[in-house]
Amino acid sequence: MTTIHTARLTLRPITDADVADERIIGWHTDPAGYELMSEAPRTRDDAVESLQTWREGWDADGISYWIAEHEGTPVGIGGVCAMNYQSHPHLNLYYRLDPQSWRRGFGSEIACAATAYAQEFYTAGPVITRIAPANEPSLRIAERAGMEDLGPFRMPQDPEHLPDNLLFESPTARIGIGEAYDEVLDLWCRVNADGGAVGWEGAAPRDEVATVLDRHLSAEASTLLRLHAPNEETWNDPSQVGPLLGFGFIQRATWFSTAHRATLYRVMTDPQERGRNLGRILMGALHGQARRDGVEICEISYRGGTGLEKFYEQLGYVETGRLPGGLRFSWGEVDDVAMARRF
Repeated sequence: MTTIHTARLTLRPITDADVADERIIGWHTDPAGYELMSEAPRTRDDAVESLQTWREGWDADGISYWIAEHEGTPVGIGGVCAMNYQSHPHLNLYYRLDPQSWRRGFGSEIACAATAYAQEFYTAGPVITRIAPANEPSLRIAERAGMEDLGPFRMPQDPEHLPDNLLFESPTARIGIGEAYDEVLDLWCRVNADGGAVGWEGAAPRDEVATVLDRHLSAEASTLLRLHAPNEETWNDPSQVGPLLGFGFIQRATWFSTAHRATLYRVMTDPQERGRNLGRILMGALHGQARRDGVEICEISYRGGTGLEKFYEQLGYVETGRLPGGLRFSWGEVDDVAMARRF
């Protein structure tokens, strides 16, 4: 999957025609687009060379920057591109918009799609980006895309007279419970108390939640995937992670005729981190792990009336079944809705 669709944009790989497109070249040479950055505008030759390199990245690495189109018209460029700095393989998050498309939220749309896409399709390293501390719009976009500020990070080409750029890094996925049992249990209890539709009507006794957690952990062909924030040590030591941001279970089918399918259970993120793209990043990580396990169809069900169908539809899910009144609660009955996505 190299072309994806967001709420308003089509994100597609760069083509040879884009490399020669004077509009796209102009986005990279216009001084107005560099006012908040710690770098000078590119020359025309540099812009063409960069575009050509990024186009070739799709052939070499299977991933690179997209051209963002709105209603068939290119409005920007961005996404993630494979890089390696001081033996640190990573994906660099980048975007640049046509000045006529500024202040329309397209930068956030590209960045949010890119961090989730990377979790699903690229496992060799994290998504990072460096942002000048004065570039407040880009700082907000990085935070909305689910990235964490790890502090100042200087590179050799940075101008000496300017402040250090800030390094942002994407969340990290981990498999299994490890030493995170209490952290997972605590998050599940917080989500219950916040009204999340993950098994209970509201706050539930901790030991009751623990019983269900243990059941999932011991189930055959069940995989727990955890999503953690990076911390100040993650860049140099990928084994180091910060707080738990979310988790979910991949339950693979074991019967021969359904072995190509898996169901996602108990997918949740920290309610205190809403609005930061973590749900989409977590689903990307779950899909990526399922894909690597040989899964071809992912299934998920949700509690009717929660509005989750819009979220899942954006991720490629379609409704496959609905049982009216299939779930009964103290306040009444709601539909039990099933959805599925093919890889």
